[in-house]
Amino acid sequence: MAKKLLGLRLCEHDSNLSFYDGSKIHYLKTERLYKQKHHAYNNLYGWQSDIKKKFNIDPNEIDEIAIVVDPWIYNLPLDNEEFYPAINFNHLPVNSKVYRVNHHLCHALSCWPLYKNRPKYEIIIDGFGDANNAWTVIINDKIHKRGYADKNGSLGLAMANIGKAFQIHSQQVYDIAGKLMGLQSYGNILPEFKNSLNYNIYSIDKLFNFNNYIEYKENKLLAELQPLDWTRTVHDKVSEVLINFFEEVTNKDYDAVISYSGGVAQNVIWNTALKNKFKNLIIPPHCNDEGLSLGAIEYLRVKNNLPKFKLDHFPYVQSDETPDTEPSDITIEQTAEHLKEGKIVAWYQGKGEIGPRALGNRSLLINPLITDGKNTINKVKKREAYRPFGASILKEYVKDYFNTDIENPFMLYVGNVNRDNLQSVTHIDKTCRFQGVDKTNKIYYQLINEFFKKTGCPLILNTSLNINGKPIMSSTKDAIDYFINSDIDILVIGNKIFKK
Repeated sequence: MAKKLLGLRLCEHDSNLSFYDGSKIHYLKTERLYKQKHHAYNNLYGWQSDIKKKFNIDPNEIDEIAIVVDPWIYNLPLDNEEFYPAINFNHLPVNSKVYRVNHHLCHALSCWPLYKNRPKYEIIIDGFGDANNAWTVIINDKIHKRGYADKNGSLGLAMANIGKAFQIHSQQVYDIAGKLMGLQSYGNILPEFKNSLNYNIYSIDKLFNFNNYIEYKENKLLAELQPLDWTRTVHDKVSEVLINFFEEVTNKDYDAVISYSGGVAQNVIWNTALKNKFKNLIIPPHCNDEGLSLGAIEYLRVKNNLPKFKLDHFPYVQSDETPDTEPSDITIEQTAEHLKEGKIVAWYQGKGEIGPRALGNRSLLINPLITDGKNTINKVKKREAYRPFGASILKEYVKDYFNTDIENPFMLYVGNVNRDNLQSVTHIDKTCRFQGVDKTNKIYYQLINEFFKKTGCPLILNTSLNINGKPIMSSTKDAIDYFINSDIDILVIGNKIFKK
């Protein structure tokens, strides 16, 4: 009988679980279940009832469990020197063999749906993981280098702290860095000032120390330096810092396959700078902590020498409510017509996406040619006006609308917009975080193609189906409630179109 395996990310924030039933993987980010953004179990046991509820499995029927847990909460020993082997974990009242696996190792291992074989280079950068690690480099499955938040600073925490200095409001500190990414674009890059910043990955805390801004202001040459200009310039400098770091790690092997993960890998500006240098860079859509259970279960697969797991229809793998039907050709054509007319469309199809980006199955959509489209969507989303919106575009037309040759199926990079009529998806810095859509998501592709036929525009504004500060919708009831109590014009669930 095939082994049943479970990967768990527990504690503090963004709990998620991956279950192998002997034939395939099931994945769930628990915020979808509890309707609480960044939901986390506040103990080691809450997941057990959810396993029964979602997957109809008794925890005691699971053969092995790998856990990513914040060790300081339970005063657990740290594995400072080695990732392997995992430390036995005896706190759980189950019959399974239970292991605690290193946080950064699981980030690296979580990239497995995107490659056949482990890359030579695996780089992880985040706020911090186990043992206060702010970054880790793995080469050929061995620890090469580690950076610590208390010694070298943390890029992830630095961004959040600067966001706080700008009084960016968020229910969760984890969202502040992302908001700052949008806000900093309103500043200007000052070349002379940028050239004066002589920092690297080992002194990133000094580069991002907001108190230094006050000192810079005292310099007569920089007396006119404004906070947003400072932030934009420092933010741009980090692109160089990261490129230099990746060059150091790979010995300037620009053709190397590199996996890159951790919360910092959500920064699309830095990602783009890296991708333009390292063409074979791999970043998963779940590069933040919601991918950790996938890394944990991959650890168990390798440990047990099992064949590579199946994760059907990746990245649409959430174990949330799936519509009973698929939209017909007529429904898709009618939806495209509503979009052409400028209607706000809530689009709920198939399984939900993994990761924080809407990728066409749990999306709010609008015609990007509408002059006031961004403000219209912002009223529905109840989010800050300075934050940009992304776009979904037919993959074969990417180069016609964006000055880039980067394939971008998961909205992890930006491209410079080369059209003047796309103001709703064009940020103040003339970029757009776009998603190249191909026929692997045939329904979403068909919808955009129908819109293209009607308007001559092969892209639509796409943002996540949620209210600011809340999780992406995971049930048809939640989607209907959102539709009824908002200014959304059209809701499409499976083959059903709801109108007001």
